[in-house]
Order: sequence, then C-alpha cells, then structure tokens
Amino acid sequence: MKKLKKRKLRLILIIGLLLMLITIYKKSYIHEYEIIQLIDGLSLKLKKNNIYDYNNFKYNFIKKICNKPWVALYTSNIYFVNISLGGLLFLIIQYISKSKWSLGLIKIMESIISFFPFGGMNILILIILNYLGINNIFYLNILNKKNIISFMKKLIISFIYIYGINFFIKRICEKEKDLKKKRKYSVLFVIFFSLIFPFIGWNWIMFFHLDWISTIFNWYLIGTNLVLGISLISLLSICLNKKQVFLNFKKKHLQNLSNYLFSASFLWCYFLFAQFLLIWYSNIPEETLFYSNKILNLKNLDILLIIINFIIPFLFLIKKKLKKNKKIIIFLCLNILIGNYLNIYNLITSDNVGIMSGLGMEEISSFIFIGSLFLLKIKNFLIKK
Repeated sequence: MKKLKKRKLRLILIIGLLLMLITIYKKSYIHEYEIIQLIDGLSLKLKKNNIYDYNNFKYNFIKKICNKPWVALYTSNIYFVNISLGGLLFLIIQYISKSKWSLGLIKIMESIISFFPFGGMNILILIILNYLGINNIFYLNILNKKNIISFMKKLIISFIYIYGINFFIKRICEKEKDLKKKRKYSVLFVIFFSLIFPFIGWNWIMFFHLDWISTIFNWYLIGTNLVLGISLISLLSICLNKKQVFLNFKKKHLQNLSNYLFSASFLWCYFLFAQFLLIWYSNIPEETLFYSNKILNLKNLDILLIIINFIIPFLFLIKKKLKKNKKIIIFLCLNILIGNYLNIYNLITSDNVGIMSGLGMEEISSFIFIGSLFLLKIKNFLIKK
C-alpha cells in the first residue's frame, strides 16, 4: 500500500512537471495574434479599452505573458518554503519554551521542515536562470549582466540563508538528541534568523515592488509562515491519527494547536493592518502606489484574504468546544492554506504579471509539481522515522 501511494505521488509529480513544461513552452513561443487577443479579452472584461495601447507597450505585454508560468513556479516554491519555515519556527518556539505537550508532534514538524533545502535550492536555480536570461521574473534593469554585483549579493545572501537554516535543521532535528543542546541551538537559530531574514524578505518577495518599502513586511511574513506551519502540522496530525498511525494525538494536542492557530491568525491580521495604516496615516504618496496597484489589478482580493485568513478562523476558534472538533479544524486549516497561497500569489504577481494575473493552468501545474514534491519529502521522512 505504501509503495502504491508513493507511485501515485510520483505519477502526480510527473504530470505536474509535464503540464508546467508545456505552459512554459506555450508562453515562450506565443504568437503576436494570440497576445492581441488576450489583451482585447482583458480590455472587454475591465471595460477600459483605451488603457491598453498595444503598440506603445508591446514589450511590456510580451514580458508579462512570458513571465506568467515562471512567476507561478516561483510563487509555489515560496509558498511551500514558507510552510517549511513556519514548521521550523513553531518547533523552535516549543524547544525554547520547554513545552512538553508538543513532544509527540516533533516528528511531524521535522517532516515539514525537511522540504526546506530543496525548496531553497529551487529558488536559487530560478535566480540563476533569471541572470542567464531564460526567465525574466526579476526586473531586468536591476538584475542583469550589467549589474553583476547586485546579482552576486542576492545570490550570496540567499545561499548563506539556505545553508545556515540547513545547518540548524541538521543540528536541531537530526544529529542532536539531548534536549538541552537542542534548546541551545534553537536560541542561536533565533539570533541568526533575526539577522538575515529581513534581507530574504526583501530579496525574495519585496524585490518585486521597487517603488515600495515596508519595515513591517518581514514581521508580516513571519506571521504568514507561522499560520501556514501550524495549519499543516494540525492537518497532518489529524489525518495520521485517523489512519491509526499517530495514536498519541489527543484532544489536548488539538486544543493547543487550535489556540496557536487562533493567535497566529491574529498576528497575521495585526501586521497586515499595521502595515497598511502606517502608510495610510503617514500620508506617503509613493507608498500608497503599492496598494492602489494591488486594488486595481486584483479587485476585492484583499478583502477576501481578510475574510479567509482572519474572520473565518476568528468566528470558529473563539468557541472552546469547536477547538476540539476535528472536522472544524480540518476545514479551517484548508481554508488558511488556500487563503495564504492567494496572499503570497497577490504579493508576487500584482506588479510582476499585472493585468495578466489570474489563476490558470500555469498556477495549477506548478502547484501540483511543487506540492507533490513537498508531500513526497514528508512521506519519505515519516517512513524513515
């Protein structure tokens, strides 16, 4: 049965990869007539025909269309890397706080973390491909052959970050068995993470918005990581318990995870509002451009994100009885996982793809490919342990 399930996951992985390669090929060799048709379709939908002057912005349109599959792949990578980081942050919190209730969940947390080195390397590969001119995810006038220093800085910082986290993963999750040493490495990791994470937040996501800088953005990203990590830990724990694999999972575990999920969704929403209100009330015109572009390109998505990621979890988890209901928690975890994918998609594509943004085959194929790779890593880790 285990072999059959592994084969299914591998088959899904191959299907996702093939679909992704087809979309990349199609968008790379798209005919000019198809581009004009796409623009006309968007103009009719938005009822703003006069805005899209094809002749004046021809290169920009072609770049955005060709970018779409690569941006979708990058978004899926960032999404699953954030889930892994969320799992790692939650594990670190448990070690530093000397929590005993979560000892039974450690293997599940470690299985989620195991994807990080692969996801991190995928991001590095995409950055190198951008430099070689195979994709145009990042802005060409900044990250190109003329500005090799900027490229090398970005690459070195990303490599240090991935290597550093991988070092701590090996020390905390694999090699060390003594809890005191694990706690010591956890404290060191917090120092390392706090020093280098701001550069990663700016280099991997905020880099797409050159006209916008937010000092709260990295805290907002940490909130996103935590809520994603806790959601998947809860979901995996319930699913494994139902399959009679994780029998030590009790109602107290579920309630504690629900409490963390509730507080993490509050933290996410707090940083979202703080970021918006600081820019709004300080009346900085260049900063408000970021929000105006998002609202114009992706109508009502920001409101939907608040409903999915905060209002729904708040209304359900405020009641103590519902915190112990497995069906409710499964629904909320799936709800948060979907909502935060849309959140990350919104952050990356609002400027990079612009009017061409929208969930299509590019996003589905890349999500299937990276998602099945992520699940294979979790499955392999749990089988070994």
